[in-house]
Amino acid sequence: MNKRPHYLFVFLFCLAMLGMALFFQLVVGLEPCPLCIFQRIAIMFIGLIGLLAFLHNPQGIIDRIYGLLLVLGAAGSIGVAVRHVWLLSLPKDEAASCGPGLEITLDRFIEFLPQGQWTETLFRSGAECTEVSFSLFGLGLPQLTFPVIILFGLYLMWLFFKQNKQGSYW
Repeated sequence: MNKRPHYLFVFLFCLAMLGMALFFQLVVGLEPCPLCIFQRIAIMFIGLIGLLAFLHNPQGIIDRIYGLLLVLGAAGSIGVAVRHVWLLSLPKDEAASCGPGLEITLDRFIEFLPQGQWTETLFRSGAECTEVSFSLFGLGLPQLTFPVIILFGLYLMWLFFKQNKQGSYW
């Protein structure tokens, strides 16, 4: 199987997800929380690996390394999504914070990036993780995107285990 079109799909899917996140932030006016920012970072990582794999068109062990990086990115994204949905499922009087020191971690991460308007737009958070500013069918955005993240992670795992077009497994 030729994986190159799949890698292009991974990149375009991640681009679409980031585009939707920016739409909700800039057009609708929803502020992202720290977990939303970490979700963006994971999606950017997956998209970047997908783009590199598409451009490189790897074979053999290099293809396996790209696949492993995609699966690790998906695991990180799923982990963030699980934490976010869990926080939203807690009763309001028991609501926990996003996580210990996430704001500090984000600030340190942002310090290493080139400063500019896009850095601030993509990586600054201004909301609480348990705040639901937008809902559809009684579900917030983290709960609505959760199944998408899970299915995307399963797709990336399937892609990891598929053989490349030369037929070698490793």
